[in-house]
Amino acid sequence: MLVLMSCDEKKKPEVSTPPVKVVPLDSIPGIFEAHGTIGDGTSMNVLEFINDDDDTLYINVNSQAVMGGVNVGDEVEIIYTVAREENYASVVVNLTALQHLWSQRSADGKEQGLELNSGGRAATYDMAIDYDSWQVKDGLLLLHSPKKIGDESPAIVDTFEIMQLTVDSLVLMNGNLVTEFERYN
Repeated sequence: MLVLMSCDEKKKPEVSTPPVKVVPLDSIPGIFEAHGTIGDGTSMNVLEFINDDDDTLYINVNSQAVMGGVNVGDEVEIIYTVAREENYASVVVNLTALQHLWSQRSADGKEQGLELNSGGRAATYDMAIDYDSWQVKDGLLLLHSPKKIGDESPAIVDTFEIMQLTVDSLVLMNGNLVTEFERYN
């Protein structure tokens, strides 16, 4: 009888979850990412944005969407949507404000630094990891480690969410790790 009962049990089908697919921001209809500069027609709630093709857009913005503030002539990366024939910024990252030497104290009290320069060049000072370039993509700061000659593994790219960018502070988050920097120069 036990044999019959064990044979009657039906094997439960395995439930497989589909793999998570990361959709690049630029492939979502109605969401755009653009690089350019801030024009002199900028007001408190509207940015005059001149993209790299010299097209001028007027983009509605609120202060929570802007990382690093904006001044006329600043280089920025903007993520915006178009709705009802109006442009609305969801994220504005001031690349000019990012381009500085940022410093912090390590756990052992030593001064260490991250320098972000124009043209996407980066340097680190007394840090555990080296970075040689940077960029902002999809509103995130990407820091690239140099690929070592003869190394088979791909270059490392660390991705950080910009939590705060002001005149004198930069706060980055990678997963649950929050890193705070102060402006050195």
